[in-house]
Amino acid sequence: MAADQIYDIRELPEEPRIPSGQKYRNCLVYVAHLAIWIGNIYVAFRLLAILLSPQTWQMWAMFLVEGVFIHLSRKDQHLVIAASKVRENGPRKKLRVHGTKDLPRVDVLLPCCGEDVDVIIATVRAACALDYPISCCRVLVLDDGGSAALKEAVSELQSQWSHVSYHSRGRQSGMVFAKSGNLNYALTTLQRENPPEFCAILDADSVPGPDFLRATLPHLLQSPDAALVSTRQYFSNLPNGDPLSQTRSHFYTCQNAALDVLGLAIDAGSGAVFRRKAIVEVGLYPTFSFSEDWQLSQILHGMGWRTFQVQEPLQFGLVPDSLTGHCAQRNRWNIGHAQQIPAMLSSDYKHYKKSLRWSIIWDGFGIVAGEVECFFGFLAVPLLFLSGQLIPTAHPSLVKAQILMAVCQVSVLWIYEYLQVAHNDFQSAPFAHLENKWLAGSNVLAILRFYLVSAKPKGSSFVTGSVLNSWNQQALSACRKAYLDLWKNGVFYNLSLLLATVWAVSFTITSLMASYEDWTITSLMTGVAFPPLLHICYLTLMVNWVPVAYILKPPHFPKHPSHLTAEGRRSVSRVETKRGLASESRWPAVDKVGKEILHLGTRLEIQERPEL
Repeated sequence: MAADQIYDIRELPEEPRIPSGQKYRNCLVYVAHLAIWIGNIYVAFRLLAILLSPQTWQMWAMFLVEGVFIHLSRKDQHLVIAASKVRENGPRKKLRVHGTKDLPRVDVLLPCCGEDVDVIIATVRAACALDYPISCCRVLVLDDGGSAALKEAVSELQSQWSHVSYHSRGRQSGMVFAKSGNLNYALTTLQRENPPEFCAILDADSVPGPDFLRATLPHLLQSPDAALVSTRQYFSNLPNGDPLSQTRSHFYTCQNAALDVLGLAIDAGSGAVFRRKAIVEVGLYPTFSFSEDWQLSQILHGMGWRTFQVQEPLQFGLVPDSLTGHCAQRNRWNIGHAQQIPAMLSSDYKHYKKSLRWSIIWDGFGIVAGEVECFFGFLAVPLLFLSGQLIPTAHPSLVKAQILMAVCQVSVLWIYEYLQVAHNDFQSAPFAHLENKWLAGSNVLAILRFYLVSAKPKGSSFVTGSVLNSWNQQALSACRKAYLDLWKNGVFYNLSLLLATVWAVSFTITSLMASYEDWTITSLMTGVAFPPLLHICYLTLMVNWVPVAYILKPPHFPKHPSHLTAEGRRSVSRVETKRGLASESRWPAVDKVGKEILHLGTRLEIQERPEL
């Protein structure tokens, strides 16, 4: 019998912002095709022009930098085209499974390791209060921090919620691959005798909304070949404007939304619900990387399983509230991607298909290469402004053709970016695929340090929210904070690059003005005013200004989200005796924020955001 005949699954009305963005879809696809074709022709023509002319290092440098930034835009363009070829390629429907009887059994797994006990308990309470029958649900707190205080706090909750329990493998804080090992411990040891059909994962700070399970399970129940559904991550302590792009709105609304249409969505870690059978079948969570959620997705795809993404605001986490914490989180993610390469080349994973192993290798290589490309691409901009002629000028006809094609190439790229922004209802900004690329140098350095110096954290933990980390323990003096931000977090490089770029532009313009009688439109267009150079200069200034602006005007992070206050905890504790469908009165704080996020569309330009 079909799954939709067994379970009462209903479709909810779609959000108004979805059709408003979808009207740009066909145009976006056409422009994506156009951008790829023009880019290919342009690169080939530029290469031919260089080879047919006397060559200089400036010409080759400009050509390579152009190629880097054209390549960085290709991922989104190819995803848009691939998603357009799927017959049912509209946004994922908003579903709910109704009823209280004969629902599938679910274990909610809460891996934690050294986070603040109040933060963990807030998540545990919310997980216990989910709108789902207790007879079909267990909440397993998986503590790799070995915290006696957490164990006692969970024990106190058991008098109110009998389906919650505490488990620990002992103190694992700071150990490599602790989270994946912790989850595998639950999937094997804890579930050996009574395995559920589905499992949900919540990070220690990711408070789920009441409808979390009812909104995610239908997508798995309706698709037997689907292994996992990931949910977009929302945050309750996000500062106004999201200055560090911590919501990763471009990833969720553009890249992962397209992958969702293809059934290839990437698991974002917290807020995932998966079919236990599928995870066990592929060998449990991979333990060769810090980015176990990303690699699990790739392994599932390589073994024929589909994965989805739900855009609804179903969980509310905490972003790192310091620049050091943010940088450490991003460094760890990139180290995890770098770990894919040697792992798949080793003999330990020969049981994977060769095609799967090479797919994971190329994915890791592509991500690391993107960081290297951005680092050197931005660094080259001031040198290019000072270098004089950037394209061959031996043949006048080739000069005009190169300039004309350069204008076309840059123009279609900007048109594509604005169409993509309109397509996702302005939830991200143009060229948002470069968000956090100001960290490119820091990420590359972190990878090199991990492999060449030490693979163990010193005086801290790989878990960003752990209280072992200095940025979570104490307020820093102004001098110490300035040292960490400018030197350890690499903002000194971004500031230096900004100043060097502005100086190079100013110096070049001043020199041109001094020799006004000698320059022509052609000399300008082949040098300082070459359209791709102006475009890349804009990207360099835009990206590298982000951390400098953060230091000059530190944002305000809400310190006491309501789900951590005494009143907030009491509101979560008010659970109805008879469990029906979710009601707003049961969890007013989360319902209020969830509605507001849906209304505003998680735009980066949010002016007011109530504390959760």
